[in-house]
Amino acid sequence: MRDLRGPTKVHGRPPSGVEYLLIWLCVAIVAVTGAFAGWQFWHTDRIFSGVHVAGVPVGGETRASALLRLHRELTPYPLAPIFLELRPESTVGGGASRDVIRRWSLGSELLAPEADLEGAVNLAYHVGRQGSLLERILGQWQAFTGQQTVWPEVLVSEGVVRQAVGDAASEVRRPSRPAIQIGEVSVPPQPGLDVDVAATAHLILAQLASGRSGTVPLQTYSTAPPQSGAGDLSQNSAGAGTSALGSISGGLAAPQPVVLRHEGSGTAFALDGALLQRIMPGGDPRFLNEEALRFVVEGWANQVSYPAQEARLRFDDATSALTVIHPSRAGQRLDVDLTIEAIRNALTTDQRTGALPIISLPPAVDSSRVNELGIRELVASGSTYFKGSSSTRVYNIEVAAEKLVGVVVPPNGVFSFNSAIEAVSGANGFEDSAIIWGDRTAVGVGGGVCQVSTTVFRAALEGGFPFLERHNHGYVVSWYGDPGFDATIYTPYVDLRFLNDTDAHLLIQPVVNSEEGILTFQFYGTKPDRVVEIGEAVYEDIKEPGDPVYQEDASLEAGQIKQVEWAKEGLTATVIRKVTENGRTREDPIRSVYRPWNAMFLYGPGTVIPGVTDVKEEPTATPQSEGNSDGGG
Repeated sequence: MRDLRGPTKVHGRPPSGVEYLLIWLCVAIVAVTGAFAGWQFWHTDRIFSGVHVAGVPVGGETRASALLRLHRELTPYPLAPIFLELRPESTVGGGASRDVIRRWSLGSELLAPEADLEGAVNLAYHVGRQGSLLERILGQWQAFTGQQTVWPEVLVSEGVVRQAVGDAASEVRRPSRPAIQIGEVSVPPQPGLDVDVAATAHLILAQLASGRSGTVPLQTYSTAPPQSGAGDLSQNSAGAGTSALGSISGGLAAPQPVVLRHEGSGTAFALDGALLQRIMPGGDPRFLNEEALRFVVEGWANQVSYPAQEARLRFDDATSALTVIHPSRAGQRLDVDLTIEAIRNALTTDQRTGALPIISLPPAVDSSRVNELGIRELVASGSTYFKGSSSTRVYNIEVAAEKLVGVVVPPNGVFSFNSAIEAVSGANGFEDSAIIWGDRTAVGVGGGVCQVSTTVFRAALEGGFPFLERHNHGYVVSWYGDPGFDATIYTPYVDLRFLNDTDAHLLIQPVVNSEEGILTFQFYGTKPDRVVEIGEAVYEDIKEPGDPVYQEDASLEAGQIKQVEWAKEGLTATVIRKVTENGRTREDPIRSVYRPWNAMFLYGPGTVIPGVTDVKEEPTATPQSEGNSDGGG
């Protein structure tokens, strides 16, 4: 009888402890590798988690969102506390209280520091992305554990510091007093107290550069009391021929110094004997070396002059309220011509002193008077779409838009796109992306900025604002929709400029929706009583593109073809804008000329393209010798 029992089951031995360990080790390696890959992927366009900029956490954010956050939290930039101090021993003999320590706080509101937040964001983004693989991993770990903080470069104007020191100096400065006789009582002379503004300013700047909190001593010095009977002494001491230029004994003596002082701030400059001999080589104040004098005074102007800082604002649609996001600050400049005239006058008198003509420059947009600016409603808006753009193009759009946040154009003022965003460069926060370069699209710094200029153009077009400068792109760009409604810029040569011809200030406010790919610019002010009509674009002089262009690219494989340019018709577009105001209508023709654009393909070496790479060149006859040529050389 057949044995119908099944096959005998063979049981293998269970894994040993070492094998279990190897299995779990493999699982752990796979898990760690997967987690690391996921970590890298999630941070592809983001700053690595844990990175801080000046104490503000920016890890996990895109550079654009990090920049927006830093502007919100670090404007004005918080400087380390610095105090200016005058101790009692510094006032001995100066007529000030000898037992009181005077202190002045020098904070961000007073010094108005300018922090390079764009540069700091770029540095934060590169944390964990530079060096070898091990160095990158170490940088990411240090960031994750909170050991990576980036500090932006901070600039403070020397002129602003001098102004702050001058304000303190005006509180402690004391004039000297000669000896006087009151009846039978003789009052001894009293030395004065003055402040070395330049030396104190340099100490403050050095303290600011250190980034540490500290106290800077106010640099003071005593001024000698005037001598009684100075007039008699001056007549008897030098003898005949003495003048304001000093005595002549065996040649020209060094002239007496000339000092110019600005009473409001205490800022002072002096021409010592050596400088005066160079400026007045013949010793006669009627004959000056004008070039040398102007060079010296212009150097003074560079030290004390700084521009006014305009306020930047934000409009709240819900409440119609204005918020100051960047306060204004008055500027100042030294009038060079008036300073030269003051020096000339001092040289021809015995005073040897004069006024330093520092002129205050009030801001055109004063943050203390926002209620008087007339910004109360939406005047115009314009939108464009950029969904599908590369990450670098989106980043450049966000950076350019951020630079226009809160810009205010005064009545009859001119908006300049280039002035507002400054240089389109890597140093100014922009990155490489596709730009129009000659007869093709190429990779260059700032691709996407023209999306922003085009959107500003459309808002200004809708608002009826007169254009002073506007240029269309070289060819029709699909990002900007119908031809005739775009505006290109190329700093500093090609700009977009328009005039605010209303009676109120005009606030520029961008809104960027990166997820939906929508950019909108809203203009707020007082809506003028005008009607704006924008006609349909009329297209003429249509020109078909030429044949496709093929170019070999060694980076591609044989047989691989890649299209990098798409054919576009050339044409002339004309848009008529009619603006009716106060019973009068003006027509603004906006003309754009686009050249035809050929399609372009790249192909790998060895790729056969009919009519392109399979065309055999006919051999060219080569003469046996140059002497066989019929023509002359």
